[in-house]
Amino acid sequence: MTDEPVPSFRYHPDPVGTGNVVARDIVCGVCQRARTHTYTGPYLSPDFHFENEDPLCPWCIADGSAAREWQASFTAPAYLSAAAQAQMPPERLAELEFRTPSFRCLQQDRWLDHHDEAGEYLGEIGADEYLRLPAEAQVAVRTAAGDPPARPLADDDTVLTLRADGDGPAVYLFRCLHCGRYDAFFAAD
Repeated sequence: MTDEPVPSFRYHPDPVGTGNVVARDIVCGVCQRARTHTYTGPYLSPDFHFENEDPLCPWCIADGSAAREWQASFTAPAYLSAAAQAQMPPERLAELEFRTPSFRCLQQDRWLDHHDEAGEYLGEIGADEYLRLPAEAQVAVRTAAGDPPARPLADDDTVLTLRADGDGPAVYLFRCLHCGRYDAFFAAD
């Protein structure tokens, strides 16, 4: 079994930390190699759009072989703003769509962007995660949750009800690759 480091991805830099790649011994359905990690997020193929239960290693996502072998895409460019779709170079759009792990979301229909490029996905934010975020990220989370970010935290703030366990409500946090600006969106079941 290989113990090489899990690949890092430009638009999803810590898929283990976000829970979309988990430590589990598998034989990858694409490369047929024994692996120590598996991708658990969704992907699209000609016949399916579902939460992944297939043994798929992140190395096959990173090198594009999962996209080629399974005709899979992981993040549709349509999830980006119109400006990012128009301005991102084709190779970056392809990297996001075919070589970047996606994430499980209650209502996924977007991948946030800034400066006309996809942002890096930092994770699903619940109340506990919120409290550990830097101040700039807390502002983005409070804004997305509909709480006034300038006032002190109150008992009735939505951020205190957030969950990062897939049962929502939750906020999904991104950061701009160019300026470091945080942005987020809210989703509830």
